[in-house]
Amino acid sequence: MSRAFISCLLVLVSVLLVLPVRGRGLHRLTAQAAAPPPRLRLPQRWLLAPFTALAALVLGMQFLVSALALAVVASLVLVQRAQHLRHAAAASRRAQIIEALDILAADLTAGRPPVDALQGTAASCSDFQVAYAAAKLGGDVPGALEISAESPGAEGLRALAAAWRVSEESGAAFAALTERLAESLRADEAIHRQTAASLAGARSTARILALLPIFGIALGYSLGAKPLSFLTATPIGWLCLTAGLALTTLGLHWTTRLAATHP
Repeated sequence: MSRAFISCLLVLVSVLLVLPVRGRGLHRLTAQAAAPPPRLRLPQRWLLAPFTALAALVLGMQFLVSALALAVVASLVLVQRAQHLRHAAAASRRAQIIEALDILAADLTAGRPPVDALQGTAASCSDFQVAYAAAKLGGDVPGALEISAESPGAEGLRALAAAWRVSEESGAAFAALTERLAESLRADEAIHRQTAASLAGARSTARILALLPIFGIALGYSLGAKPLSFLTATPIGWLCLTAGLALTTLGLHWTTRLAATHP
């Protein structure tokens, strides 16, 4: 049994064991099913312990430490990439909702009924399709808007749902409320962009600092040392490697939290 085969087996077992939990939609679909009786279960990650011990015995500690370090680095890269894509998708959705609200306000000002105005809005923004379907069937449009507002970047739909409800209960001009809401969301989006631009330097600095250990390792080899062998084959190196990866992860997480608290 080759080392490559054992490595692939360990990766496959890790992926199968550390799977994401069921999403909210799946919980909704299975809410009517009878709940199984509670039982004592260990977390799935604990099942990796026997495979980790087997890898240490068969492949050696140096190979195992190297594989774990590479897994941590790959996880950090993937998490940072996923966060960037998530923020970009949220910004794009906010912009689409603002444009859709402009269309909705224009149609309402022209005298179209709210249900017909929602049809054109739903054609330009998919986040309004659930609300349009509810309006067409005579359902709860504000409730449908609040459900759509749960998506990242669609929080403005919650205010539209409140405006719709106020218009139905008090008879207020829904066109004026929608127009003011679009202006408010546009101002908030401008603040979002200014804040993101001001935090771009801090994020870039954090990523550069996270990459500095790579240059340090290259510098060590240029001086005739063997830093990777020290980090992966000696107990003191394992301690240094663990501390370095932990501090890098903590720094990136801290930077992300600071940016998240100042959207």
